Amino acid sequence: MKSITQRKWVMGLTQLLYLSILITPYAPPVFLFLIGIITIFIYREKWPLLSWPENIFLGFVLLSAISWAVSPSWYQITTEPVPIQSFPVGIVPVFLFVTYYLLTVWIKGIVKWSPAEVRRMYIYFWLGGLYVVAVVLIQQMSGSMNGSELLEHLLNFYRENQWQSENPERSAGTAGNSNITAAMLICFALMSIYAQSVLYKRWQKITAFGVFLLFCYSIYLTGSRGAWVGLVVGLLVQIWMKGHRKITLAILLSLGSVVALFPSLIPRSDTILTTFQARMKIWKVAVEIFKEHWLIGALPLHFAQIFHQKTGEAVYHAHNVFLGIASEFGIIGFGLFVMLIVVTMIRARRWRKLTNSKEERCLAGMLVSLIIALLGQGMYDYPLLTPQVGLIFMLSIIIIHSQYERALKMKNDGDLKYEVKSSKTLDFKPVSTFIIGMKNLFKSEHSRRLR
Repeated sequence: MKSITQRKWVMGLTQLLYLSILITPYAPPVFLFLIGIITIFIYREKWPLLSWPENIFLGFVLLSAISWAVSPSWYQITTEPVPIQSFPVGIVPVFLFVTYYLLTVWIKGIVKWSPAEVRRMYIYFWLGGLYVVAVVLIQQMSGSMNGSELLEHLLNFYRENQWQSENPERSAGTAGNSNITAAMLICFALMSIYAQSVLYKRWQKITAFGVFLLFCYSIYLTGSRGAWVGLVVGLLVQIWMKGHRKITLAILLSLGSVVALFPSLIPRSDTILTTFQARMKIWKVAVEIFKEHWLIGALPLHFAQIFHQKTGEAVYHAHNVFLGIASEFGIIGFGLFVMLIVVTMIRARRWRKLTNSKEERCLAGMLVSLIIALLGQGMYDYPLLTPQVGLIFMLSIIIIHSQYERALKMKNDGDLKYEVKSSKTLDFKPVSTFIIGMKNLFKSEHSRRLR
């Protein structure tokens, strides 16, 4: 009974982690920290050091610590009065990759999801993405919506936590930034295609396609051009992995023609050329920073300080994922990142070959498409170190490795036809179990102190 209860609150906490991605960029670090602390106390097996992707995360932790020790720098907080006015920039990447390491241990060693449970979680997550759509739509209609106090509070919250200049043509969504919200919507749009493959009833498939179009329209409202590149690349990967080679090529040619004939579909006053020219200026400075810190990098935030010293402009990242990794973590970090992506793709392919389940193959294809799509958008932006998009990206990698290892173990045990349960019903009991469990824990602690 105790193990069943523990399993329920573990699942509930994991579901809340996914839920936090939808709400605000402040929530995921809190839940990552909570999961990390709990993992340290309840994990009883040998700590993995050389497994994938744990070895990469630990490598980034060590690299970040060495980089800061070699070139120590402090980030000054000047925007508003806070208890801590400055902190060492090395804390941010160290915290980030330590929590990703502990999250991997949590997923692999404590949660131990079956393929059906992973599938069910991503169906929940996909449906939860409609909240992001709702916020994007409300932000577009904010001028014509009167009389709703709840909506006004919602708009004010996201307006006060916005990380870009006001632009009525571009919705900032729940991430506070149009490009980051667009990256999230890319992932949900790709999950819609996945949902069409694993949901059984005809009306569910039709609804999934309708939701896909809704996510695409929401991407349009963010005004992010790079998002379309990521979405197209992700779609092509997912359709290709289903074996539809001709359909993939037809879609690629059709979309290429649309972009060539109608380049002004995105509601932006600037042209693609002017946007590219602005990016080129940033990339040139980022290359200079890489040359100066080519071995172990400048680290995030310190990159922004160096950029400001060189140009007098406030630019916080390189606006290109590979150039960003190279300039912030050096050639060593770039090598670690490339190895992580390559090994993950290899394991995803092997996982698909190990299973006889169509649902699992679709799941592997969807997770790979999320990774490739975010890398595609990352050619023009750098969302991977943001709390929401970065967590989606890393969760995809972690789950691919965990499910590959699970499938390999079952093959070695001679159980190739393990059960894949249907996900026709949605069960949110684990979330409520976790909340009630934490409430009882605080009550008992409070009672003990009173005695």
